[in-house]
Amino acid sequence: MKRKITVRFACLIVAAVVLGGAVAFAAVAGSPYETLKRAALSSASLGNVTIESEMTVRVDGVVQQLNKSFQIISENANLNYSFDEDGNTSGYYFSKNGLRMSGNPAFAEVDGTEWFSAYVTLVSDNRNDYHALFSPEELNSASMRFAELLVDLVVGDLKNNLTMTTGDGVRTIRGTFTGNQVPEIANAGIDMILEQESRYYFNRRNVSFDGKEYVYEDIRISGGTKTSDTWKQQVRALTEEEAQAWTYGNFWDIMQDVEYYGVEHIDGGLYLFISESELIHKHTGAATRADYGDDPLSVPIKSLEINYVRGEAEIDSGGILRSLNINGSADITNVFGETNAIEIVFTAGFSDVGKSNPTSPIPGAEQVLTHENMNSRFGGVDRYGLNVYFTLNTDGSINEDSITTTYPGERERSGSEGMTIFRPNAIGIIGDHA
Repeated sequence: MKRKITVRFACLIVAAVVLGGAVAFAAVAGSPYETLKRAALSSASLGNVTIESEMTVRVDGVVQQLNKSFQIISENANLNYSFDEDGNTSGYYFSKNGLRMSGNPAFAEVDGTEWFSAYVTLVSDNRNDYHALFSPEELNSASMRFAELLVDLVVGDLKNNLTMTTGDGVRTIRGTFTGNQVPEIANAGIDMILEQESRYYFNRRNVSFDGKEYVYEDIRISGGTKTSDTWKQQVRALTEEEAQAWTYGNFWDIMQDVEYYGVEHIDGGLYLFISESELIHKHTGAATRADYGDDPLSVPIKSLEINYVRGEAEIDSGGILRSLNINGSADITNVFGETNAIEIVFTAGFSDVGKSNPTSPIPGAEQVLTHENMNSRFGGVDRYGLNVYFTLNTDGSINEDSITTTYPGERERSGSEGMTIFRPNAIGIIGDHA
């Protein structure tokens, strides 16, 4: 199971930014050090703001991952756009006043007609799925003061690496540090992170499959020791009725009286596990480089040498962040002696502070999909919340005549051949876990 580059990099290079707190705080706020901290914390407590960010990760000069984010936040609403690996918009998630809605289709018919879904609840049950890092009350708490003292200790003399210029009411803060300027306590923190990150790795691979018996291997690596557990389970293909139910979305309903141990795609087909897993072989030995695959950041890191971390930010006259730019570089050496050059570039922009107003990308959705309208039409909103499905008009608005509580695949049994299902994006799943 390949670890995300951004997660590991956040624990490494971004850890360098954190441990070099002076630069991080300078980039977030700006002016003399104490003023910077207060402005940084004030920015972290914003509950109404529009944030646009992008992070690029390079390994040996090659872009490994590009992460973009665009989020509009208010006290009772949240609109969050998602992006693919090329930086193109791939979907969105919207929540406001009891309405939660995904921009990804829940179902597509043979003729290309797309069905979307929404989860409607009581306004009193509204959760806009976003919370500021700190509440205004927490900013003046004893625990926050203690945290500030810890930051002061880690920052050390790095606070002297800051410069500031002012123009048109905007303060521009810049800071830079190199590896040999990192305080000893921060280096100890990096070593601790590296040790924690290298303790565990998991992967699974198929060993054999003959249509009836599935053999697979679980690989766990901890502290350089590899444990391989080989398991087997009896499986069978889904019956025609079960496969149809899976397509139409009522699979779990018809399987209530069937004894089985899971469902999984194997070699392009969908199979039912009809026996418990049986351990047939166990092996423990030293891990090898091949166990970690091709991703250089999947391999446990033995040492990290920071080359530099630079930060720049613009702060408005109210002490709130307007833009943030951080870039850092380091050389990492893994436990097999391989060295890679890692670079991260992070940019963020903050706008419409105190006046952001998220609205649904589907015109009229907030007026049509209210809990009053849906409860009047279908019932059930007050007690449980409700999943509804709908198509769109040519202008992108909701086709109100299409709104239904029945999963679209269930409505189209007679024409099911060739339909495409996108069930993982059904908004009911999101609603249940928001």
